[in-house]
Amino acid sequence: MPCRSPLRRLGAPLLVALAAMSISAATLAENYNTQGLEHHGDWQSLSVALGAERHVRAVQRASYTDAMLSVNATPGACLSPWLELRSALGAQQPHSEVVNAVPVDVLVDDHRALTGRAVLTTERGDDGLYLRFDELDVAALQRQMTTGTTLNLRIRMSDSVADYWFMAFSLDGAGEALERLAVLCSRQAGGA
Repeated sequence: MPCRSPLRRLGAPLLVALAAMSISAATLAENYNTQGLEHHGDWQSLSVALGAERHVRAVQRASYTDAMLSVNATPGACLSPWLELRSALGAQQPHSEVVNAVPVDVLVDDHRALTGRAVLTTERGDDGLYLRFDELDVAALQRQMTTGTTLNLRIRMSDSVADYWFMAFSLDGAGEALERLAVLCSRQAGGA
């Protein structure tokens, strides 16, 4: 059964306190036009567009009522996918800002944990907190996801304090969604 994301509890005071600089656009903003949505168990695959910007996504929205995890790729750069998490904060944000950059661990079942950093951002007029995972071996993660059952996240909310958030996402259908993401990305890159 879906539950609420622990990230929602961050709230506006923490966002204001950690705000560091502006960003141009969040890649999961809700105002993208979607196309070709297909369901794969707990996952979905689709194409999104906003003006000339185009992406393909494998998305998991089933594990939490207010959070979604996605693997994203851009036609023309299909071999450089990225992992992103969106958690609803409950209020539209007044500014587009980089909130923080924190260490993260991603673990699929009993595989070796993959480590990296997550850049936390907000987007003006959007109620989401976005975590874009950097320094993470996404190709290895995708291989693990195709056969795994659960993807676990451990997000350290500060470099200086041991304050962790833990989240778990079902991987039922992830393999099919990631396979379709690759097909959509290649197809759109060839037509671009």
